[in-house]
Amino acid sequence: MRRLLLIWLLLTGVGLFINSCGLNEKTDVMLECPSPSGKKIATLYRVSTGDRPGDQEMKINVRPVKSAFDHGMHSFSFRHGYDALIYWRSDHDMRIEYPEYSEITEQEHVIFGTSQTFSSTDTIKVTYQETPSEHGYFMVEQRCFN
Repeated sequence: MRRLLLIWLLLTGVGLFINSCGLNEKTDVMLECPSPSGKKIATLYRVSTGDRPGDQEMKINVRPVKSAFDHGMHSFSFRHGYDALIYWRSDHDMRIEYPEYSEITEQEHVIFGTSQTFSSTDTIKVTYQETPSEHGYFMVEQRCFN
């Protein structure tokens, strides 16, 4: 009986460890939006750890178009909203609109090159705007503007 209890505790611990390490995460790319020159790209993606709304987080990764997408690198993330509108004003200036009442979990106002594989002098100024939405979604066809 003790041996069964020990095995059960061990298996439970391994399961908790695997879940806490993010091995249960699923990443879905929702949209990619190139900058006006086409040299940079913003990717909106969802990271899910379960089926509940609180188990999903939307993130935006900005990188040179030639660099591989890395779901671990992001400049903006939020929960309780499932959409975003990306406006590139230039290769160094962008606006991101996110659904009203979203919970912001990460927000960088300047993306420095070293954090997203740009050169250290290549920065992007980012402004954010909370926008009314229908249940966390925007009812528009176009989500990428440059």
